[in-house]
Amino acid sequence: MDKTVWTVKQPVDTIPAALIKKYHITEINKKILESRHIVTEAALHDIFIADDIHDPFTMFDMDKAVKRIQTAVDNNEMILVYGDYDADGVTSVTVLVDSLKSIGANVGWYIPNRFTEGYGPNEQAFREASDAGVSLIITVDNGIQGHHEVDVANELGMDVIITDHHEIGQTLPDAYAILHPMHPDGSYPFHHLAGVGVSYKLACALNGQLNEHLLGFVAIGTISDLVSLTGENRVLVKRGLKALNANTPIGLKALLQQASFKGEITEETVGFIIGPRLNAVGRLDDARLACELLQIDDEDEAEWMSEQVDQFNIERKEIVSAITEQALIDVEEKIANGNRFIVVAKEGWNEGVLGIVASRITEQYHLPAIVLNIDYDNDYAKGSARSIAQVSMYDSLDASRALITKFGGHHMAAGMTLPIENIEQLEKALNNYLDTHIDGEIVREIEIDAAVEMSDITVKNINDMDKLRPFGTDFSAPLLSLMNVELTDVKQIGQNQAHLKMTVQNTLNALMWNEGARMSALPVGSQVNLAGTLQLNEWNGNVQPQMIVRHIKQDAMQMIDFRNVHPNSYKFLKDEQAAFVIHPSKDKLNEHYFHYGESISDYDKVIFRDLPDSEEKFLDTFNSVDATLIYFIFHTQKQLYFEGMPTSEKFKLLYKCIMIKPEINLEKEGGYLLQTIKVSADTLLFMLDVYHELGLIIKTGQRIKKQEVDKKVDLLSSSTYQARLNQLKLESKLLFSSFDEFKQYILSNNSLS
Repeated sequence: MDKTVWTVKQPVDTIPAALIKKYHITEINKKILESRHIVTEAALHDIFIADDIHDPFTMFDMDKAVKRIQTAVDNNEMILVYGDYDADGVTSVTVLVDSLKSIGANVGWYIPNRFTEGYGPNEQAFREASDAGVSLIITVDNGIQGHHEVDVANELGMDVIITDHHEIGQTLPDAYAILHPMHPDGSYPFHHLAGVGVSYKLACALNGQLNEHLLGFVAIGTISDLVSLTGENRVLVKRGLKALNANTPIGLKALLQQASFKGEITEETVGFIIGPRLNAVGRLDDARLACELLQIDDEDEAEWMSEQVDQFNIERKEIVSAITEQALIDVEEKIANGNRFIVVAKEGWNEGVLGIVASRITEQYHLPAIVLNIDYDNDYAKGSARSIAQVSMYDSLDASRALITKFGGHHMAAGMTLPIENIEQLEKALNNYLDTHIDGEIVREIEIDAAVEMSDITVKNINDMDKLRPFGTDFSAPLLSLMNVELTDVKQIGQNQAHLKMTVQNTLNALMWNEGARMSALPVGSQVNLAGTLQLNEWNGNVQPQMIVRHIKQDAMQMIDFRNVHPNSYKFLKDEQAAFVIHPSKDKLNEHYFHYGESISDYDKVIFRDLPDSEEKFLDTFNSVDATLIYFIFHTQKQLYFEGMPTSEKFKLLYKCIMIKPEINLEKEGGYLLQTIKVSADTLLFMLDVYHELGLIIKTGQRIKKQEVDKKVDLLSSSTYQARLNQLKLESKLLFSSFDEFKQYILSNNSLS
C-alpha cells in the first residue's frame, strides 16, 4: 500500500491586486505563488525581476584575498587554481582561470583524480606544486576541510586562499584567506552560493565588474550542484542562461550538438544534458577533459572532446544501471530485516557513480542510503551517501565520526572513507541513531502546489507558468495534482522498456521516467491520482501539453471497467495468476476458476468474466475478494437490456394469434407473427417458451399447438419469465450502469465497507 502522504499547500495571504497588475500575474501563477507564500513586493520582485547581485567585497576576507592575488600578479608569482572533479568544480576553475588571465596572472590549474587522490586538497599535489614554483594556491569548490594540507602548504612557503561553499567544520584551516558565504566571522547576505558562485564573486572583485561572459559557467555549476535556486543564485542562473543562449561557448556548443540538442538552453538543458555529461568525466576518469572542453576555442578540438565526454556519459549510465541492480538485491534484504538506514557495500563498484546509485535507492525507498566500494588492496571502503528531508546525513555521520576515516557533506548528501572492518558497526550505529531521532514510520511527504482539473492543463497556462522560471532546488517546477482521472492507455517506452507512457482521459499524455516496471499495476481503466509537472511537447509543429509524473497514487482496491469492451482487449485473460469468476453453467478450466457464490482469497487479481445468475451470489463472491486489481467484464451470450421485457399487450396479442389456428408452423408463419407482434425472433421464442411453461401451448420443434385452459394464468409465475426479469435487472445494475453508479452500488453492498 502506498504510504506517501500528499498535502496541497494552503495559502496564508493573497497577492494584492496592485501587485497582480504590476507583475502581470495570471490566475494559475497566482495560485502557485500564493501556495508558496510568495505574496509581498520583495518576494515577487525576486521572482520576476531577479537583479540583486551583492557586492563581492561584503564577503569576509575578500579584500585580503584580492590584495594577495594582485601582489602575485605584480610579482609574476605562479598561481595554481585547485579545483574539483564535478560540474561545479570544473566551472569554478574555468571562471577563476579566465578572470586571472584577464589581469595578467601567471596561472595554471589542477583537478585531483577522484580515484587516486580523492576529493579536496591533496598533500602530494600541493608538494608537487611547490616543487614547480607555485607560491599561491587558490582552491575552488573545496578546501574548507583541508586543515592538514593547508598546514603543509604553509610549511612549504605557499599561501592558500580557500574559496568553498561546503559544510564548515568546528575549526577553520589556517589559510591566508577563506572566502565562504557562511564564514563564521562574516555577514554575507546570501548563504547558498555554489562553489562556482564563490569563484565568480572573487572574479568580479578582481576585475571590478560583473564579467557577464562568465555567467553561463556560473549557471551550469549552480544548477548542477543542486544548491538553493533562490536569492542571488536565482539572479546568477537567470542571467547565466541568457548569456549561454546569446553566446554559447564553443565547447558547450559542440557538447549540445553531440547530444542532438536544438533549441533554447534552459535550466533543464543544464540539469539533464550538460551537467550529467560534465560530471560523467570525473566520475569515471580524470576530469581535466571536462575542464578543457569548457575553455577550448578551437571548433575541431571541441568536436573531438565532446565525443569523448559523451562516450563517458554513455558508459556512466551502463555502470550505474549494473551497480543499482546489484545493490537493490541487498537493499531488499536489509529492509526485510528491519533496517531503515541503508548501507550496502561491494568490491568492484565504481566509486565515481555511487552517489547516483545512492540517490536511486533513496528515491525508491525513501530511506537514507550509503553505497560503498570495498578496496581490499588498500583496506578501506569509500563511497557516497544520500538522505531524505527527515534525516540529516551530516549529523548522522558526525555522530559516528570515530568509525570514519574522512567524510564531508551536508544535510542531504555526503562522501566518506572508512576501514572495511567498520562497515557493519557503522550500519548498526546509523540505524540506532535514526531510531533514536525518529519515532515511528518514515513517511514520504509530497507537497502539492495546486490541485488542477483537466481543463486547467492548456498551452496558455503552461506558457504562463514558464514565466516563473528558472526552477530548481527550493524553487522547483510547480507540482500539480490531477485527482481521480482514468488511464485510457498505458505502455512501456524507451530502451529496455524503462519508462512509462500513459494517456489520461484520452487527452493528456503523461510520462514517468524509470518506472516502466509499474505498468502491470496500472491497467487501462485504472482510476488514479497523479502529481507531476507540466511542459509542452512539440511534434511536427503540433504543440500539446504533457505531464511529467512524479508520483502516482491508487486506491488499495483498483476496480477496472471492461464491460462492453471488445474481446480483443481482454489481454489480461491470459494471466495465469488471476482468479476467474464464471457463470455456474460454465465448466471450470482449472483451480483458478470460481463459480458465483464461491469465496475467493489470496489473489492479487480477480476477473469477473461472466454475468452472474444471481445478484446475491455476485455480492457474496465480491465481498470475499481481497485483491488489489478487480476487472469487470460481465460477458453474456445474449444481452437483453435493449430488447427489454415484452409488454403484457404483446403477450395478449401473441395469444390471440395462436388461438386463431389449432396449429402453427413457425417456419412458414413465424414471419407473420414477428410482423404482427413487432418483436425480434429471440423475443418471440422467449414468449412462446413462457406460454409453453404455463401450459397455454405445446411447443414441439417448430410446431405450436394451442391448449385450452380453464383458469387465468399469471406471467410472473413462469420461471422463464422470472429468469429474464432477473437478467434484465442484473444487466441494468452491473452491465449498463455508469461505472461510478456501478461502484457506488457494489461498495454500498460490500459487507466490509
